[in-house]
Amino acid sequence: MQVSLVDHNYVSAIWNQVEPILGKSLLTAHGRYTMKSILREIVNFEQHLWVVFDDDKKIIAALTTRFVNYPDKRLLAGQFLGGEKIMQWRDPMLETLERWAKDNNCDGVEMTGRKGFAKVLAPHGWTPEYTVFEKMFKEKNNG
Repeated sequence: MQVSLVDHNYVSAIWNQVEPILGKSLLTAHGRYTMKSILREIVNFEQHLWVVFDDDKKIIAALTTRFVNYPDKRLLAGQFLGGEKIMQWRDPMLETLERWAKDNNCDGVEMTGRKGFAKVLAPHGWTPEYTVFEKMFKEKNNG
């Protein structure tokens, strides 16, 4: 397994392999993003694209991250994740993301995701601090 950050200049060369992997994670975006908007942000380096290659150099997972600058902290935030065999690449991915965050003066890493991620992340010192709930309005408030 190999975890790699994709240079935003080379995203188009592998996007046809990455798009179906990340596509399932759009279900929880509820219209906030499309694959086109994710691609645009990656190319503009607003999000970072990470891929996991298996031993045959096949892309088996993909993740996007972004830097979030809060008033008093800078964090690396996981945005979209898709793939298979997560337990095989979880450790190297988390180690890589933590290094990337530290190298970019971040105070930590944050992710939102399904409740099942608690089991995947807990062995690495991650704690579930809250669950994100949402209520979407049928109409935009014009006032």
